[in-house]
Amino acid sequence: MNDEQPATVCTSLIDGMQSLQLSTVGVDGTPHCSYTPYLHRASGSFYIFVSQLATHTRHLLANRTVAIMIIADEQSTPQIFARTRVQYVCEAVQIPPDHPEYESVLDDYQERHGKMAGLLRQLPDFVLFQLHTKSGQFVMGFGKAYTLTGDNLSVFEHSRTG
Repeated sequence: MNDEQPATVCTSLIDGMQSLQLSTVGVDGTPHCSYTPYLHRASGSFYIFVSQLATHTRHLLANRTVAIMIIADEQSTPQIFARTRVQYVCEAVQIPPDHPEYESVLDDYQERHGKMAGLLRQLPDFVLFQLHTKSGQFVMGFGKAYTLTGDNLSVFEHSRTG
């Protein structure tokens, strides 16, 4: 990955992983870390399908700001202190079942995640969210950190300290 372009590595990471880490905050200010499978579409948005029984879902319904991270698997990381990762601050928008995109998003989600996603679609407590990315950072190693800017946060600006 040393000579690869950051945008290529980031896209590969997003396409290659199946779950993202979620950081939510409750109405009382209590933070919560979790994870969930996701769908990423070319528009730059992420979609998650989560149970209202989960703490992170209750937080998202009350507070639409969420931080997410997709990070390379430890087993495929040569340096544990510099795992490749992308982080976003997002606004979570619930997509109701009567929304025109609801079924097509869940069809794509099920295609990506298999039979279990189809079973979850039948449960009444599951909620579909679109996560609109507002800001982001991508790290692909020591000295290789980038602030994401531009349309769909697709411009990688090298971050420097000092």
